[in-house]
Amino acid sequence: MVWTWTARKIAKLIRENGVLGKIASLYVASGHAVTLNVKVGEHRVDIVASKDNVKYAIKTHLTSNPVTPKEVEEIANASSKFNAKPTLLIYGSAKIPEETLSKAKELGVKLKRVRKITLTPH
Repeated sequence: MVWTWTARKIAKLIRENGVLGKIASLYVASGHAVTLNVKVGEHRVDIVASKDNVKYAIKTHLTSNPVTPKEVEEIANASSKFNAKPTLLIYGSAKIPEETLSKAKELGVKLKRVRKITLTPH
């Protein structure tokens, strides 16, 4: 029963939000409560996911251009406004330069890569 409700929510996310919905559906499938395109002041994040009193502020990198240190700084600043753990999610095969990796480590930003999304019921 629970999977039916979750599957419907996932289908709606994907239908209404495209790739961002596919990414959000991964968090929904793992039991997170998800909000898309959240803005506080001048800061905006693509996804806010929460589960067990832990919040994640997620910014997505959807282009094939290399990930820049500026993107890492943006999500670090935005996540502090949301009281959430910062995550930069890279969709596809964009390069991550050493400079960006060191900046992410310095600011405590988690970098995740997603290449292909397929969801199946358990």
